[in-house]
Amino acid sequence: MAEPNYSELGFKCGIEIHQQLDTHKLFCSCPSIIRDEEPDIFTKRKMRAVAGEVGGVDPATLYEFLRNREMIYQAYSDTTCLVELDEEPPHQLNEEALDIALEISTLLDAKPVDELHVMRKTVIDGSNTSGFQRTILVAMEGHIDTEEGRIDIPLICLEEDASRKIEEKENKITYRLDRLGIPLIEICTNPDIKNPEHARTVAEKLGRILRATGKVKRGLGTIRQDLNVSIRGGERIEIKGVQDLRIIKDIVKNEVNRQLMLIEVKNELERRAVKEKDLETEFIDVTSIFKNTKSGLVSDMLKRRSKVIAVRLTGMKGLLKGKLGPELAQYAKASAGVKGIFHSDELPGYGIDKDEVKSVNDFLGVKKDDAFALVVEEKNIAKNALTEIINRCKIALQGVPEETRKAKQEGGTEFMRPLPGSARMYPETDEPPLIITDNRMNKIVKNLPELPEEKIERSLEMGLGKELSNQLVKSRWSFAFDGLADKFPEIKKSLIATTILSTPKEVKKKYGVDTNNLEERHYMDIFKEISEGRITKGVIPEIIAGLAEEPVKSAEEVVKEKQLQSLTQEDVEKITDEIIKENADTIEAMGRKALGVLLGKAMAKINGRADASQIREIIQRRIG
Repeated sequence: MAEPNYSELGFKCGIEIHQQLDTHKLFCSCPSIIRDEEPDIFTKRKMRAVAGEVGGVDPATLYEFLRNREMIYQAYSDTTCLVELDEEPPHQLNEEALDIALEISTLLDAKPVDELHVMRKTVIDGSNTSGFQRTILVAMEGHIDTEEGRIDIPLICLEEDASRKIEEKENKITYRLDRLGIPLIEICTNPDIKNPEHARTVAEKLGRILRATGKVKRGLGTIRQDLNVSIRGGERIEIKGVQDLRIIKDIVKNEVNRQLMLIEVKNELERRAVKEKDLETEFIDVTSIFKNTKSGLVSDMLKRRSKVIAVRLTGMKGLLKGKLGPELAQYAKASAGVKGIFHSDELPGYGIDKDEVKSVNDFLGVKKDDAFALVVEEKNIAKNALTEIINRCKIALQGVPEETRKAKQEGGTEFMRPLPGSARMYPETDEPPLIITDNRMNKIVKNLPELPEEKIERSLEMGLGKELSNQLVKSRWSFAFDGLADKFPEIKKSLIATTILSTPKEVKKKYGVDTNNLEERHYMDIFKEISEGRITKGVIPEIIAGLAEEPVKSAEEVVKEKQLQSLTQEDVEKITDEIIKENADTIEAMGRKALGVLLGKAMAKINGRADASQIREIIQRRIG
């Protein structure tokens, strides 16, 4: 399929970046660490929907409240405190996190606000024990430049991360509080993104700037992208929780196609003259039709005292499979908790035969352009699910509804809840305003880090090459490289870069060891051994493998255990002479062309304990 012209579609897209900062929590001194051990604190809560200060109830909040869910919170007595449990007011704002946010704002050419005010933003999924997220506007009117144009950044905020979802069963959700309160910087762009590929480019550039500070967390889950996408005739859709940059392009393309599909469905329903009142229909118990069904799925559910409840969908024939059907299923799942639905566009199927389909059609009075939906569940649950299905069909008459959707790993999305309204932000009464002084900003400006483009240019001047320079900027070892290069100026910068970037991957593949546990001190040890002449670069992979197996050891200990010390000139000459003697016939037959053969055999025996140039020079002298 040809790539659409996104400009003609009226495409609009903006990104919200949420990046964890590498410091303690935002409103208490608890460490910002994620733990896997069994928690020792458990508490249960339920959510209530209340009016905001302006008197309105946020629609998304009301939606979640009506789901009547119970929240179970897990915590650790030694790394979480009463602030996370919402049993104690927040402590003083984390000043280090604020400085990092101001530094990032400056790198994005944004203007810091004169006075900070902590606000409460209503959170509707239970992931915050307080029912709100504390957030602070830090700076405004920033921007980045890309090849496809300037991307304006109207807002930069500092806020708390939410709790970590551990499990969701029926109407119970279990959260862990180890993540709650970790400082996040939120960067919001205007809808200036031109196309799906541009969305990924913008996210990558913002990520590089964040990493350039050396003060943000790294790894899966530490940075999340939310996308806002719309086209002409559609509505703004917020897509939450994109963690992998590689799927941003697919998510944006799929959302555009989804909105185009919904607009097409709306137009077809208009042609069929379907009205909202036509969808006001009763739910019918058709369990008797499936008494002897060959569908294992339906049969198993009926054994659990479930019922088969059906509803006629006026004018929906042919508009469900691959179109509106997944939307209906997602609404039913999100609101009623059912695992799935059946609809007539995909039947016969799933073991349901054509006679059963005909019987349901007759029972419901299905006409030419009509469809039907079935839910197999306990009766009240099934009716709740069908109510949502009817509501979603009514919404289809209007086209694309404003929604919050969840990103899926394969590049699709699924419905979460209606898009939040504006009645969900109000002041935090437990935190005083904070003035941003000129003195504070002057200190930050004087200590700004290199931007990625500047670091790449400097790396190229060091002789690293374009590919290696780009790898270095993206890597968590970027700052370690600078420290190693300063400490060992006599060692080639390209060797330092390949040792910390490429060699660990090769070692992991060759030796089957986990090199992710290596730290900067390990590489410092290795280059110290090289600098002082005790080893050559040829044994670096073996040393890395040894350190990965036993990280508590030093490079010096691994060298001694594995006997990787550099050979003396005398030792190298002795080994080389033995190789030459053993291959006299080859030398006689090949003459100087035997150099490559001899060099390979000598290097294999010496096993990296001498430089190839040293061995080559000896062989050339001997056979020259």
